[in-house]
Amino acid sequence: MAGLPSAQQILEQLKLIAGPYAKFALASRKKYVDLRLRQDQAVRSIYIRAADKVAKEIRRLKRLGTGSEMNMRYMVALQDSLRQTGIGESLTELLQKDIVKAVDAGSTYSMEVTMSQISKTKLAKQPVQRSFFRANKQAVEACWARTERGLHLSDRIWQKDEKYRKAMTEIIQDGVATGEDPVETARQLEKYVRRGKKTLAVDYPEMMERMGNRIPQDISYEALRLVRTETAAAFGEGTIAAASVSPSYKGMKWVLSGSHPVPDICDELANADHGLGKGVWPPGQEPPMPAHPNCLCVLISVHEDTDDFMQRLNEWTKNPQSHPDLEDWYTNVYSEVA
Repeated sequence: MAGLPSAQQILEQLKLIAGPYAKFALASRKKYVDLRLRQDQAVRSIYIRAADKVAKEIRRLKRLGTGSEMNMRYMVALQDSLRQTGIGESLTELLQKDIVKAVDAGSTYSMEVTMSQISKTKLAKQPVQRSFFRANKQAVEACWARTERGLHLSDRIWQKDEKYRKAMTEIIQDGVATGEDPVETARQLEKYVRRGKKTLAVDYPEMMERMGNRIPQDISYEALRLVRTETAAAFGEGTIAAASVSPSYKGMKWVLSGSHPVPDICDELANADHGLGKGVWPPGQEPPMPAHPNCLCVLISVHEDTDDFMQRLNEWTKNPQSHPDLEDWYTNVYSEVA
């Protein structure tokens, strides 16, 4: 697979690992990729709307006679607009939807494999479907309960809201300090949120010299990284949760992304040997995704050979004691939701 682009390389690996269930693996991956592809614009749009709202208010205040130059009356009048950015609420709403979708994408493969296997038996499908639904629900709850440096996801979302307010306030305060035309301040806000700090450095070099490093290069980047990281974590959580209720589950394989010019923890995860094959982790020891921000690696559950599993399943239906692992699955997973 040398020379293949990173995305294509991953797809080829997924097909090899999934074997006869390759279409399910690819369907799972497509759900996740489609979700990730639209997130950049969705996050940037949240910031653009917030900045445009403040810029619009500045222009309105000028029309009302607040002043032809930025002054403290503008600063006071804009406090409500700066407090009520809507960024925290919008990011929360976005992640509430995307975490559910990412968990669903992650669970697709194990669920489809299991349903395909169960369809060849006399077992009812409804309890199996309910077990995956419950696993998905628990995975979503786990995502919101996850902490990073002691902060829950909701706390980290509001941090991004606060950072935005500070950056916007810095630009407005600079306009007040220099007595700038309010319309020009409004333009600066609009340009910054769309094209970042580099644009301001070119168009407004004196202002950037005064502010130095007080505003981020790209105000929406950290929020985008947060959304990407939490979506990847949800995909991984869904993958692991769904695999755990599949009776043919043997382990979780870490598939290394081709976007790794320098070895890191992902290489260690992909090369670990637990006696199940290279990079395959035993049930209960699965490494959480992502290994680092912007990680593009993939988790895929490894299942027992189809013929071997079906033979064992048939033996178990005749004698439940012949395969204790299947009896345990029937008692603690299947019957639990039947």
